[in-house]
Amino acid sequence: MVRVADRVRSARSGWAALLAVLSAAAPIAIARASSDLTQLSLEDLMNVEVTSVSKRSQSKLDSPASVHVITSEDLRRGGFTSVPEALRTVPGVQVARIGANRWAISVRGFLQEFSNKLLVMVDGRTVYSPIFGGTWWDAENLTIEDVDRIEVIRGPGGAIWGANAVNGVINIITKQAADTQGALASIWGGTQEYGITTRYGGQLGESTHYRLSAKAEKIEDYDFNQDYNGNDEWRNLRLGLRSDTEISDRDALSLHADFYDIDHDYASAIFNPAPPFNVTAFTDRQRGKARGGDVVLRYGHDFADGSSLEIKTYYDRKYRQSTSNLDSHTADFALQHDIKLNDWFGLIWGLDYRYWTTHSSSGTTPSVFNPNDEDFHRGGGFVQLRFQPIEAVGLYIGTKLTGNSWSGFEYQPSGRLVVRPHEGHSLWAAVSRAVRTPTYVDRDLQASIGPVVILGDRDMRSEELLAFELGYRFYALDWFTTEISGFYFLYEDFSVLVGPPPIGPFDFDNPTEVAVRGFEIESTFLPVERWRIVAGYSLVTFDEDGPSNPLSASGVKNQSPRHQVVLRSVLDLPWALEFDTSVYYVDGLPDIVPTLRSNNVTQYVRLDLRLGWKPLDWLEVSLVGQNLADARHAEFYDVQQNQSTQVPRSGYAKFTFEF
Repeated sequence: MVRVADRVRSARSGWAALLAVLSAAAPIAIARASSDLTQLSLEDLMNVEVTSVSKRSQSKLDSPASVHVITSEDLRRGGFTSVPEALRTVPGVQVARIGANRWAISVRGFLQEFSNKLLVMVDGRTVYSPIFGGTWWDAENLTIEDVDRIEVIRGPGGAIWGANAVNGVINIITKQAADTQGALASIWGGTQEYGITTRYGGQLGESTHYRLSAKAEKIEDYDFNQDYNGNDEWRNLRLGLRSDTEISDRDALSLHADFYDIDHDYASAIFNPAPPFNVTAFTDRQRGKARGGDVVLRYGHDFADGSSLEIKTYYDRKYRQSTSNLDSHTADFALQHDIKLNDWFGLIWGLDYRYWTTHSSSGTTPSVFNPNDEDFHRGGGFVQLRFQPIEAVGLYIGTKLTGNSWSGFEYQPSGRLVVRPHEGHSLWAAVSRAVRTPTYVDRDLQASIGPVVILGDRDMRSEELLAFELGYRFYALDWFTTEISGFYFLYEDFSVLVGPPPIGPFDFDNPTEVAVRGFEIESTFLPVERWRIVAGYSLVTFDEDGPSNPLSASGVKNQSPRHQVVLRSVLDLPWALEFDTSVYYVDGLPDIVPTLRSNNVTQYVRLDLRLGWKPLDWLEVSLVGQNLADARHAEFYDVQQNQSTQVPRSGYAKFTFEF
């Protein structure tokens, strides 16, 4: 208790000084040559190229989907050290930090640590885990300086990407090796985290560029509340390699390889089971470990008529040692052929096969899987037809057809239309079907959490989604753009735990239907030449018909915030200075333990500030303050394991050298 109180008091004076400096800098006249982000016109931002919507490069304006692109300049100006923190800036994306080493991230609802309706990829390589159905975000702690852009698709992508691309797709795309030549080093440190990244890019002969990178980082313990330390320190080492070879004018070969080694701590709160339901103790610090890596090989060929062929294969291994010990391997092969038949008609088709295997054993809890060894096979193909009878109209019709060893045959059709009725206006609409296949947990879990027993069910069916979407983009003015997207999602065979309360045994079943409605709006303003303001708002509501999960907080409608607001300001100042502000408002969730206010997720406002200075071409200095609006707050509550901690006020200084 003394340690926590001292930390809070000692931080106050430092943050007050930082706020005073940054606030005083804001009104300075804007006079210097600006960075790429503030120099880009709004039309340039609307025409940024995306590939995740239809597996082919097209402008954002022509995309028949709700798509948001986080650029490398957005990442730099936001002061982010991890991809999850950057995703806070996207309306419709829910981001909750569970602790120093864990995140819950979802799109359009169903916020959980393992959000099983969100497909996450790195350069097109799926990092969605069939074990829990979601992403281990700590294992994707990429070097921020190596990320070219993050494409976020809000809405189904199953017709192209297959199963589990239900509510959305996040594709993290790294830079070409040719764009990262020379040496770079970044060093940062502050109240909660510190680390170092290094990178070197070179050339072999005239046709091959390569990049070697490394990142080491440590994040200190967060607090469970003002009385208890969360014991969730996190230490990470990551190594990366990429090479790109231009075999000929029409042929290219790319090789990616990554390795990570993570040590993390965790502990659980122990509650008084009777009123006032307070914390009576905290478990001892437990040690966990994660290690893994991947190798990706991609070959591409461009035909003379504008068509293209891509062949990609990868191997991925993940090992985790904590509450359960899990060792999984994935091998994947995919072929894609983009055929340009004429100016108004095109065809994309592809084939893919994936093999996944895992071995599990008991860790620090008696949770087990039966059987301990499981294999998963999935194969299929997709086809998408593209019609563009006139320049202002585009129609996309396609489907993904797959078969897998857990849920059998799946089909995921989609129809999308985009119309530009007048210069400066764009409308799009879509109807899609997507599925979320069962996971290893759904099928084979045999867990005991205290007296509560949870059992998997091998008769689990896939969850099905029928989605209706509508969007509008306005870009007629040089100083203002806005995008609006609305959706209605209807889920059938929704998976929940069922069984007799209070201790079960509970097993997984598909008895529920869920309807989700909502919309997102995002507007960009240019008040003056060197100042950009971005404002976003999202709303999501739920209707549930069926039994609620007895171990969740009163059903799916209370898992995600209804309202979210994001406001970002990017401002160039004289003397090579940059001043950037991010404000986030997140709606609260219903109380889980009404008397334990410190760990229930109440509404909060988060304020992040960054002051950047680039006095020399090879040196950049940044001061970053995060969560400055309060000393700490809870963003997520792990009702099953009581492992959530609170996000503290923090800050760091960063030095980046580039030669």
